[in-house]
Formats: sequence, C-alpha cells, structure tokens
Amino acid sequence: MISGIYKLVDGSLVQKVRFDTIANNVANISTNAFKKDIISFHQILSMKNSSTTDFSPGPIRHTGNELDVALESPGFFKIQTPRGIRYTRDGAFRLDADRTLVTQNGDPVLGQNGPITINGGNVTVEPDGRVVVENEPVGTISVVDFRNLDLLKKEGSSYYVFQGEERDILITENINVQNGYIEQSNVKPTGEMVKMVMSLRVFESAQKAIQFIDEITGKMVNEVGILQ
Repeated sequence: MISGIYKLVDGSLVQKVRFDTIANNVANISTNAFKKDIISFHQILSMKNSSTTDFSPGPIRHTGNELDVALESPGFFKIQTPRGIRYTRDGAFRLDADRTLVTQNGDPVLGQNGPITINGGNVTVEPDGRVVVENEPVGTISVVDFRNLDLLKKEGSSYYVFQGEERDILITENINVQNGYIEQSNVKPTGEMVKMVMSLRVFESAQKAIQFIDEITGKMVNEVGILQ
C-alpha cells in the first residue's frame, strides 16, 4: 500500500509540473515569437524529467511598422546584450537615442558588420535582411541558425542563449524577412486549455486516491490497535 502511495505521489508531481508548464505557455500566447515548452517525464521522484522547446514557427501578423520584421524561414536574429550574444525571433525593433536599431529591451540588433545605425527616414527591410534607408543600404541584419536547437535555452525577454560550440552556429543564407510583420506565439490556445484541464483532473484523481489510501491505512492501524 505504501508503494501505491509513492506511485500516486509521483503521478501528482508529474501533473503539477505539466500543469505549470502549460499555464506558462498559455500566459505567453500574446508574447511575440514565443515558443511553447513541452515536458517529458521518466521518474519525477528521481528528478528524471526534461523540458524541450517547440521551435515550430508561429503565424505572422501585419503591423505596418517599418521597423518590425518577421522571419518566415529558420533562424534567429543576433542580439548584443550586456551578458553577451543572445538570439531571438522577436523582430519588434526600434531606434534608440543614437538611432541604432535595437530590440524592445534596448539591445543592439547585430548586422553582418556590427550594430546597424539608421540616419534618415523611409526605412525598408528587404527579404534578404538588407536595411535600406532612403534607397541606400546601410547594413544587413544578421540571421543565424544552429546544428542542435536543443542547446538553445530560454533566458527570458524572448531571448535565447546558445550553450554549444561556436562552430555549431550557422550563417543562414536563404532567409525570408517580412517587413512590417511580427511573428506571433506558436501556442494554440484551445489545445493547451484541453491539456490543462486533463492535467488538473488527473492531479485531482491522484489526490483523492492518496486520501483514500491514507484513510484505509489509518483504519487498519486503529483496528489492529484495538484488537491488541
């Protein structure tokens, strides 16, 4: 009976972690280019569980903003941050006080030759990533990809840090940048809500079973005590 409780506790922990992961996915439905997480389990009580990120592309939404860009091809924008190089698919860019192209966090978007400065109006971004200001190219947004996406870890603020070797970072040549668009989250609300309800029900069932076993165990102990 004790082993049965252990299995039920294990199942409860599985559902709690799964529920929390799904809840985080749902909370980021409106986050630009957010990629949902998927939890897989081996044995929770021995901490054998893993989280993977679903890097499938999300739908793109038209904004009309001349500095917004969406990738309709594999790859990530390369960003310079105080913590080092980071990567993102969130192309909601803007200009800082020095007219450098930056993310919403204020970090420079790297071009093939470093940060991109935009002096002038009438800005367009070509499908190959070239930034054109008043019909003159001023730089090309750097887009890279990775041999193993499993080594790309979320850091927050739509940023990823790559935990692999430099040689595993690939320069993406055949890119497709859509100017005036933003990539949306790849979370599908209906599917995630169904998973959330199912996870909650399984968790509740496991809790009721644990309570039932606890009550039966208590009766057995008390009855044995009376008989003695």
